[in-house]
Amino acid sequence: MADQNNSMHHRRFKNRHSKHRFELQGRFSLIHLGGGSFLYSFPGKNRPIIGRVDLALGKIRNQAMGVMALSILFFGVFSLLSNSGTATTADLTEVEELKQMEGKLSPIELERKSDELKDKLLKEDHPEGEDGKVIKYTVRNGDTLSQISAKFKVPMKLIAKSNSMAVHAVLRPGQDLTIPNRPGLTYKVKKNDRIAKVAEYYSVKLDEIRKDNPDVANLDLLQPGETIFLPNAKIPAPPPVWFRPVLSHRITSGYGWRVHPLYGYRNFHSGLDLAAHYQWVSAARNGVVTYAGWMGSYGMAIIIKHDNGLKTLYGHLSRISVRVGQSVKGGQKIAISGTTGMSTGPHLHFEIIKNGQTVDPRRYMKF
Repeated sequence: MADQNNSMHHRRFKNRHSKHRFELQGRFSLIHLGGGSFLYSFPGKNRPIIGRVDLALGKIRNQAMGVMALSILFFGVFSLLSNSGTATTADLTEVEELKQMEGKLSPIELERKSDELKDKLLKEDHPEGEDGKVIKYTVRNGDTLSQISAKFKVPMKLIAKSNSMAVHAVLRPGQDLTIPNRPGLTYKVKKNDRIAKVAEYYSVKLDEIRKDNPDVANLDLLQPGETIFLPNAKIPAPPPVWFRPVLSHRITSGYGWRVHPLYGYRNFHSGLDLAAHYQWVSAARNGVVTYAGWMGSYGMAIIIKHDNGLKTLYGHLSRISVRVGQSVKGGQKIAISGTTGMSTGPHLHFEIIKNGQTVDPRRYMKF
């Protein structure tokens, strides 16, 4: 009912003729009435919130003031929306285009385009930056390792290991960090280190170390304190701790090929559907949120990046409680289940992605 009221209200605004109308579809409408006067509307919890703002002072009512006030209000609202729980790393234009096309696409086309968007989002957080192995970064006031990890799209654990620090260490303004710019880490040689043992511990071949460290004449003659780059290093992880994303053990649709429950065609179901009637959804493992927003047939969705090439996806949500770049703990509440997108009723669609490919979540946890 709330969606109907919102759309009706937006249509009513569109029928009002104004030279200055701003429309952020589904989120916010603003009409400049002249001078410093405006009508605004945005979705509320149960019904649209509608009001009027008069920013005119005394008798000063001119077009310049109106345009200036409109700009201030627009950027304020846009900033507020950008920092909401549905912040997203995706190209907003592409997300909005898919949202607008949903009513015009067949179910098969909608699922195909939604999966294309999902694949793009899953590949979006690869490290970027300067050429070379590492980026030099100077810590600024207020920086945290979590924020730097999100900024450079490099796991906190990798940054911490490359700088011989704890993951939860407090950073100092002016502190210089070495951030890997591609898979791998910088390693500071310790007393009595044997490079062969170091390579074995981090699952790196000696030939690869030699190739990536051409300035080192002899790896066996490195002195304590010298640093080398370990390409594609894999940090040994403690036994993984998984948390069920919802309390329910009941699987309503399994992983693999199935007949679509709504439209009857055969398709591959890339996750598990778990019974969850508007219940809290928890992060399955520690990680960083890389996407939180609309994802076509998946409805409102969250993607979390974990260590060891793993990601998890949570779909058909009714409410999102985390932001992109936010670090989350396993078991932390991140959303409420629902029935957004292409759904037969309230439930959670849950996926585990390993190195870009979905896997049956039952390989990692019991349901």
